[in-house]
Amino acid sequence: MALHEYECPACGGAMEFNPKTQKIKCPFCDSEFDVKDYVANHNSDSAGEAADDYMTNPAAGEEDNSQPMYIYRCGSCSGEILATESLGSMKCPFCSNNVVVKEKFTGRFTPDYIIPFTKTREDAIEAYKGYVKSKKLLPKVFFDQNHIDEIKGIYVPFWLFNATQNYRGSFDATKVRTWSDSNYNYTETSYFDVVRVGSERFERVPVDGSKEMPDDLMESLEPFDQSKMVPFNMGYLAGFLANKYNVEASENRDRAINRMHSSTVSDFRNTITGYSSLRAREEQCTTSDESNKYALYPVYILNTSWNGNNYLFAMNGQSGKFVGNLPFSLSRALAYYFPIAGAIAAIAFVLFSLFA
Repeated sequence: MALHEYECPACGGAMEFNPKTQKIKCPFCDSEFDVKDYVANHNSDSAGEAADDYMTNPAAGEEDNSQPMYIYRCGSCSGEILATESLGSMKCPFCSNNVVVKEKFTGRFTPDYIIPFTKTREDAIEAYKGYVKSKKLLPKVFFDQNHIDEIKGIYVPFWLFNATQNYRGSFDATKVRTWSDSNYNYTETSYFDVVRVGSERFERVPVDGSKEMPDDLMESLEPFDQSKMVPFNMGYLAGFLANKYNVEASENRDRAINRMHSSTVSDFRNTITGYSSLRAREEQCTTSDESNKYALYPVYILNTSWNGNNYLFAMNGQSGKFVGNLPFSLSRALAYYFPIAGAIAAIAFVLFSLFA
């Protein structure tokens, strides 16, 4: 395999993609290049060698997505770079050179599109601080600064599915009218046969194509603004991690179709209004005109642990949306609520004494 290295042609520094300017920039001499214009002038023919002594291991209770590890040799300093089989963009731990394993993003692994990062790592740090600050009952460890340093920008592989959903539904519906006169109360029930037939087209429904990323976490980062998607260019990877897909489109197809199916059923049902009751008699949804594309989406990831459990947080690298699961600290809850409860009890006792 060959390494694509982002070395500054002016000073030899490690160049990075700048989310603010959307250009490749050298942090040492401030040279800037448009992504489409930059040509790597320093490449390495390093072939990835299997690292037999290394293997990724899943955390306790997590699905086994272990991967073999490979060693690449940096073309700038000859240092060894250890990476998983799916990791295609990385940083040399010795000279900080940004490198891409070209074979991970060429041939059948070439993405059709990429959404470049528009948020910086500093934006992600501030988002994390704001996120945990708003949670009063977190364990103190989540407020420690050392966890913030572990935020990483990663391009996550996504399959984008296109399809048409053909819907047919029949329903039993009623309308109930009531009135009264001086002698009686009346109720009139009218019965209706309601039918809906039609189709709905879906474009670019995203499904995570990485075994390492939880699907529900990635879906919670949506939406991404797909109008900002551009043709893939390896220049956007400089300075960020990036994974090639290791889940085939065929494996993700059902998840995408189920999302389309649920939306179609909901949309057609929402066209039926004005009835007192509605009961589905039959509903069918078939799929036609399917296709898919492959894209990389920008995500910031933070992993941390507490009490033997792992917690994963993520931020949409385009919109800044921040999500994650948080633990509950009983000691902080008691410290937070006991003074409040005590104050309320004291006020209640005073009021009772005054008016008893």
